[in-house]
Amino acid sequence: MKRVLGLFDQRRTLLLLSFYLMLCFILMAFNDPFKLRGIRIAVLQGMSWVYALQNKFSYLGDLEKKNKILHRQVLELSLENLQMQENMLENLRLRRLLKFKEESPFTFISGTVIGYGQEQTIRSLILNIGLEDNVRKNQTVITEQGLVGKILALEPRQSITQILMDRNSLVSARLQTSREIGVVGWSGNLWLDLNYIPKEVQVEPGEVVLTSGLSRIYPRGIKIGVVAEVKENDYELFKQIKLKPVVDFNRLEEVFVIQSADTLPAEKGSD
Repeated sequence: MKRVLGLFDQRRTLLLLSFYLMLCFILMAFNDPFKLRGIRIAVLQGMSWVYALQNKFSYLGDLEKKNKILHRQVLELSLENLQMQENMLENLRLRRLLKFKEESPFTFISGTVIGYGQEQTIRSLILNIGLEDNVRKNQTVITEQGLVGKILALEPRQSITQILMDRNSLVSARLQTSREIGVVGWSGNLWLDLNYIPKEVQVEPGEVVLTSGLSRIYPRGIKIGVVAEVKENDYELFKQIKLKPVVDFNRLEEVFVIQSADTLPAEKGSD
């Protein structure tokens, strides 16, 4: 349609001139008034049809232009609406992080996840903070939900965080209710494993697991996960316990690197 309209606009003057010249020759060939009257009526009808066709093409051309403008406006409004939603969610997230930072007993450095580590043997995150921001190796990385991991390697303006969902990551942990100590590791699935909990210890799904504080790296009382499944084997001394991590590692954006080694206030029933 666009090509047809373009050709018609380009050749409209030439077509009209040719039409009028042909009309003049036809009129000159007839002397009978009756025939001339019939020709005039036919010409007027033809011209009316031509103008109607031209108006139709012009209307379709204007309609196509308006349609494109409307499509562009809809796209712009959709993008603006998406940006407003993203800004609102970011505002809520940052307010939640600020509240957590103000209420926490730790001193933090705030960082943003800017990528995933490329190492084949280590699952890690790349942060936008490094040595120049006073970040040091083995410092604890957390979110408001709980434990993420520890700083593994550093550059002046970036750092690499080894996350809990890595086979080389082990954390001394404590069951919140029974106070039993175990070790949290990862075996390659969607869950964390809480190991070395004796079979005689009562453990129920839903129980929270925290860092024990018996490590020089991780302070005490940081949430690691929630017990999701407990199994026992007659030929083994320890329970098989699966934890659901409290941190969603696929949605991490902002994190905190703990600067101070202050411990959390004492919990009820703690040693």
